Amino acid sequence: MSSMPQSPPDRVPRHCGTHSERLAVSAPHSLVALLAERVAAQGSSVALTTPQASRLARASAGPAASWTWQALASAALAQAARLEAAGLTRGDRLAHRGPHAADWVVTDLACLLAGIVHVPLHADMPIDQQRQWCQWLGVQAVVATGHATGRLPPMPCRVLDWRTGGREGLPTAASPLAAEQLARELESRVAACDSDAEAVILFSSGTTGTGRAVVHSQRSLAANAAASAAVFLEEAADVRLAWLPLSHSLARTGDLGTALVRGACLAIVEDRTQVLEAAREVSPTVILGVPAFFERVERALVSGRIRDLPARLGGRVRVCVSGGAPLRQRTAAAFAKAGVPLVEGYGLAEAGPVVSLASPRTWRAGTVGPPIAGVQVRCTAEGVVQVRSPGLALGVLEAGEQSRRPLTADGWLTTGDRGSIEPDGHLKIAGRAGDVLVLAGGEKIPPADIEGSLGEDPAIAQVCLIGNGLRRPLAVIVPEPEVLREAVRQLKLRVVSRGQALRHPQLLAWMARRVAWRQRHHPRSWQAGHLLLLGRSFSPQAGEVTASMKLRRHVIANQFSKETTAMTALGSQGSRLPAGVATVPPAVSPQGSLTPA
Repeated sequence: MSSMPQSPPDRVPRHCGTHSERLAVSAPHSLVALLAERVAAQGSSVALTTPQASRLARASAGPAASWTWQALASAALAQAARLEAAGLTRGDRLAHRGPHAADWVVTDLACLLAGIVHVPLHADMPIDQQRQWCQWLGVQAVVATGHATGRLPPMPCRVLDWRTGGREGLPTAASPLAAEQLARELESRVAACDSDAEAVILFSSGTTGTGRAVVHSQRSLAANAAASAAVFLEEAADVRLAWLPLSHSLARTGDLGTALVRGACLAIVEDRTQVLEAAREVSPTVILGVPAFFERVERALVSGRIRDLPARLGGRVRVCVSGGAPLRQRTAAAFAKAGVPLVEGYGLAEAGPVVSLASPRTWRAGTVGPPIAGVQVRCTAEGVVQVRSPGLALGVLEAGEQSRRPLTADGWLTTGDRGSIEPDGHLKIAGRAGDVLVLAGGEKIPPADIEGSLGEDPAIAQVCLIGNGLRRPLAVIVPEPEVLREAVRQLKLRVVSRGQALRHPQLLAWMARRVAWRQRHHPRSWQAGHLLLLGRSFSPQAGEVTASMKLRRHVIANQFSKETTAMTALGSQGSRLPAGVATVPPAVSPQGSLTPA
């Protein structure tokens, strides 16, 4: 594993954007110190709650629906003692299989208190991959939490079955420790904590599909959480709707970490299909999510299924925060029009993960906000974003091997993203530096630039440009269902199925004109020359997108290799476009309405 030194530079290059004008934030030295602070300041306040509307019997941690900070810390201390009694010691790596629930948080805090390295496995990670990572990382044991629904699969190490109804079960928070005893035990754990040792190993699949494990210390995670929390005017009485999996770095810092910093209550949504119902029940003040979630809400707003967005979100939401993938400007605009601020941030697991973050006071369309306090950002001559931060990971493991992405000689992390720094210090992200298409003539083009423009069209839900070796790129488009239905109605098409509509020449020509207009400002050689319409969404299950819905272009390109292979022969005698593929004409007029030109 490669180390990531964090010493400050002697000099910051002129082309570098520093940590902007934000005031410095006093960084806590560990997450367990933050937990002790929360218990001392807000011991009787609710730390976790599980909305009834979103509870899954198989995931619930005991009968309690709410946990105070005292109860949460008491349960975590009890489980830390059990881990130690099971033979685990400081520095040992413990893999964790468990659903998104309160007992996941208890397990995480217990590992932090005991100095055991928490290795949370994503709930949707295939069992073979779980075994593989456990072997690569040399974990000493696997702990299972949640509700017992059958026998656990064999693992390459010892398994602790601490599921509810399992062989041993998980400690509950029914009997919190007395305040003085709790304070003493927490003080002892804080004193024993090595803030710079391995604390958590988080998995990140990335857009290429190559898995990597990011190793963080308590100091790095605490520093990133404190700086992130400082961006917003949060209060101890706030409620954060925590529906994203905490095994991912975005939710771990954005929800759990900031709650430890500020003391806000985490409303754990066990059933992610019931997010809006949970919001109506607990009235959150902050909702963190990925663009795909906010885009679904946008569709409901546009269609009229949601008429009063603030009320639908519980009536108290001050801000929604999007991360994990690019947010479409049209989505933020729809939220703003409905009276709910939706801002965006940027980061990567190796950086803690938050690098930059906007607030309702600083938000500006097309940017991901200024760097958070303590973070420095610069762009290379090639436009690649580099970061230095107290939240940098200790190191990265790729498929169990040493990282291939070391820091620069002067201590900067190369993110692999293209971007620029605006005059006001805000950061703009343009896509992955290595994400290019090589056309038949050898020209390299950045497909994300075109996708960003096309994605602003109300008729387009998802879009991916493919076409290495083609004369012009091919846009694979997932249409917005309701806009598509209205187009079929206005075009007076006689179709009996969705598939037939997607291949209808008139509908293809209608979409082609919209594509032409949206991409008209880009160089002609970059623009999509052809399109095809897809009757389903790109999905993580098919490997087409990551969990945060970032495109995996190579997977999508492989799925449409038949079409692209046929298109390489265009222009030769007897060649013609594959079925369902349409030519995009030059832009002639705006297509702001559904009426075809």
